[in-house]
Amino acid sequence: MRLHDRVESKAIMCTKLRIGTFAAALLFCAGAMWGMLFFAKHKAIVIGDVVPEQAGKETFRSEGEQPLRFRPNGGEASALCIPLEAGTKAENIVIENHYMDKQFWIYIEGTSPYYYAKEAISGNITGIEEGNYEYAGDTVLLKFGLDDVYECKSVLEEGRLYIEFVPPGEVYDKIVVLDAGVPTAAGDFAERESAEGKAEEGELAEDIVRRLRKLLEGSGIKVYDTGTGSNAVSAADRAAFANAVGADMLISIRLNESDNAARYGIEALYNAEYFIPAFGGVELADNLVRYVTIAVSGRGNGLFLAEETDDLLKKAEVPAAAILIGYTSNRQENTLLQRADYRDRVAKGLYDAILAAYEERNL
Repeated sequence: MRLHDRVESKAIMCTKLRIGTFAAALLFCAGAMWGMLFFAKHKAIVIGDVVPEQAGKETFRSEGEQPLRFRPNGGEASALCIPLEAGTKAENIVIENHYMDKQFWIYIEGTSPYYYAKEAISGNITGIEEGNYEYAGDTVLLKFGLDDVYECKSVLEEGRLYIEFVPPGEVYDKIVVLDAGVPTAAGDFAERESAEGKAEEGELAEDIVRRLRKLLEGSGIKVYDTGTGSNAVSAADRAAFANAVGADMLISIRLNESDNAARYGIEALYNAEYFIPAFGGVELADNLVRYVTIAVSGRGNGLFLAEETDDLLKKAEVPAAAILIGYTSNRQENTLLQRADYRDRVAKGLYDAILAAYEERNL
């Protein structure tokens, strides 16, 4: 073969190779695109729950309310099935779990207010006592009343939202309930605020709860709080909530006061009637006083029995204690409590006390 013919033959082979490679690339891209589209259409998207104050739905103003339609299936399904209007995406859905009220809310944007008048909720409706929907503009709010406190697993798949209600104890190994409140009976918190101007004390306690929750994030401990400052939930209801979630411990963060302006220091209250071997309310109270006192370099005044009127501690069926972090009636201690860095130290002491409690319980 002449040199010219060999060069021409190689050129033709190279051209064929390039064409083949290009064709294979096109086929690969087409296949990948088809796979992506198919997966996007059929994949399951987990939708995370959010607490009410993070939902960003404060502007929702209901224009009407109607009962939801349910179609039971005899308990064959493991999850509640909520149909969604065509085109609804995960970013159109906001979920709120109102633990204290035993309610579960779902905001769905871009939905006709009449959609759920004809579409029924199906699947496993066990645990649901009632259901209604409200609408405002192009947003629909589904509200479910539950028979107990549940964690909810939510998945969006093929145009339907699947919700599974699970008891907290089946989801979390460690559970702590935090309470920013006062030791009074039902409704008395709101009365005390208006009569004595104690709202600021409630705000300080709530701030410490927020700081402590932040420290506990990522520690493997599930934290619930009773939200008492803003909702004025009764002490008995807060205790019932801690019992319902099967908390390992219930910690109430409070402030103290006295007619003696010279009195100061950190104290804790406990319920002597509730006892479990190795670690109960008195051991929890002792931990709280010791570690907070160390954290703030303060004075620990010791442990005291809760009064009979203290419904939170008296009705709790889990290890429970109240930590009184200082006297607002003492000028110096009140000044310290107003400082963010001091409240950080209080929160750190509570954090250390909780971790020590788990070590003592071998959990």
